[in-house]
Amino acid sequence: MASSDRKLIVVSGFGPFLGHEAVNASWEAVKLLPEVLTHNDIEYDLEKRLVAVEYGAVDEAVTEIWKRQPDLVIHVGVSGVAKCVYIEKLAYNHKFRRADNCDKRLPNGSCELPNNGHANVLKTELDVDKIVAIVNEKCADCVAPTEPPLNDNIKHLSATKASKNVGDFLCGYIYLKSLDMDKKRSLFVHVPPIDKPFSSEKTADIVFRIVEQCIQQVAACDS
Repeated sequence: MASSDRKLIVVSGFGPFLGHEAVNASWEAVKLLPEVLTHNDIEYDLEKRLVAVEYGAVDEAVTEIWKRQPDLVIHVGVSGVAKCVYIEKLAYNHKFRRADNCDKRLPNGSCELPNNGHANVLKTELDVDKIVAIVNEKCADCVAPTEPPLNDNIKHLSATKASKNVGDFLCGYIYLKSLDMDKKRSLFVHVPPIDKPFSSEKTADIVFRIVEQCIQQVAACDS
């Protein structure tokens, strides 16, 4: 099938920023994703997009992505405290006080959304709890430790957890902007730093499983 005939999934990752100057684990995982996903004999182009850690870059990326009428948009960012992949349920519109890579800030820490004005919270309509349950079952082997566990906690390692804390920086901002465009087709995923505990390859596998579950939900709603 020609690429122009396929439906579109966009997955974004972020570039380096303070605290993750050398490499951003989100982009390292995203760029390992396959180019095409097939569900129910329907092929989707899986487009990977690198976004700079700047409010202006996020605005530009979100506008360009949604103009193309994608079936699904998943944004991926890194969390320095994550111990697995966090699937975020919602984004807030009142916390953006940190300066970006260009030393720019949002006035009053919030923004006016094209479709939802000054809404304080937007929540995805994808079933995050269902995604977590299925992905954890499918990824039980892919998150198994490659070396003998150092303590009891590692034995209970899960691939994903649901979260309501997307944060007050560009991760929360890009999620808010995409949720404003379409809550039924938007999701944000936080990944842990590389090898803490997952390699980029394992993280990419988990993210891909999340993409699969999301597109199943989207396809079911569209049918």
